[in-house]
Amino acid sequence: MNRWVQGPIPYSGNLGNLISMSSALRQQLRTARQNLKPAERLAKSKLIAVNLANYLPFRRIVRIAFYFSTPEEVDTTLAINVATELEKEIYLPVINRASWRGSPLLFHPYNPVSTALRNNRYGIPEPVCRMGECITGQELDMVCVPLVGFNRRCERLGMGGGYYDKTFEKEGFRKTQLVGLGFECQKAEFQSQDHDVPMQAVVTEDEVLESKLN
Repeated sequence: MNRWVQGPIPYSGNLGNLISMSSALRQQLRTARQNLKPAERLAKSKLIAVNLANYLPFRRIVRIAFYFSTPEEVDTTLAINVATELEKEIYLPVINRASWRGSPLLFHPYNPVSTALRNNRYGIPEPVCRMGECITGQELDMVCVPLVGFNRRCERLGMGGGYYDKTFEKEGFRKTQLVGLGFECQKAEFQSQDHDVPMQAVVTEDEVLESKLN
């Protein structure tokens, strides 16, 4: 039996043990995601884009941020295309190198045709910009966030860098809806940590999970 997926993780109260278990779970879920064949990943990503398009809060918002996906993640170009067709204002995250406005991530307007891009320190494309051209997450209606894993309470397990948690940890950001995009194989049962910022929803190929925050 897979103890990560089938039931809650036993927690002894030792922070080091919890971090170690999170690292093991993170690796297990990444492996499950990597095992998807390219055709499977594309088909599931299309379904996720459709489910997002049918998600009522998404239909109502104007300003939304996406991210450029890595080859093992949900293909976000499909969801970006949907948002473009619906005339949403689209933004992409930019790593805040100068800690401008005290946020690890800022967000820059994105036009699929005209926005110049460059790779950040992780090899992920982000807009070429000056910090004054960016806005904070608080100024967005919705942010689609990457994730390694999630549970049915819409708690998120990320890569471990803390960029999104630190960006949206302040109470003032709670009006911004955080929506995870993930495959069903990334669903697991785990205990979140105090600094983890919960999501309002997770969109998978099968359903839209909504948290009690809504």
